[in-house]
Amino acid sequence: MSIIHELYNIERCCFDNPWTSEMLESELESALSVLVTEKIDGKTVGYALGRVVADESELLKICVLMDYRKRGIAEKMLSVLLEKMREKGAAACFLEVRSRNEPAISLYEKLGFEKIATRRNYYPDDDAVVMKRSETT
Repeated sequence: MSIIHELYNIERCCFDNPWTSEMLESELESALSVLVTEKIDGKTVGYALGRVVADESELLKICVLMDYRKRGIAEKMLSVLLEKMREKGAAACFLEVRSRNEPAISLYEKLGFEKIATRRNYYPDDDAVVMKRSETT
């Protein structure tokens, strides 16, 4: 099974509006993209996808299949992703998260992200919290 197919299967399980396989493929073809996956017993159970432009990075996606959550997989993947993006020159990382997604916000804060703004009506049914982590601290 191709990595695109594996990621697309995870997308469909984790998100109400998943990226298409074409969107994933297009993003992964970019030299700016950074991907981290987690496999358990040969099965891809989660992934984190980011992008580095100049000295800034952005977390685009992070997801773990429901049966594998609450095992520290997201924290591990995000830590590795942040390190890889730092190695590509990122001095800061940004992300948007649903304002009601308290588990994700808690994880991001644990890893040093701070809330810096709110984007009203960013999602059809929710605001987005913009968070930033400086890599210099």
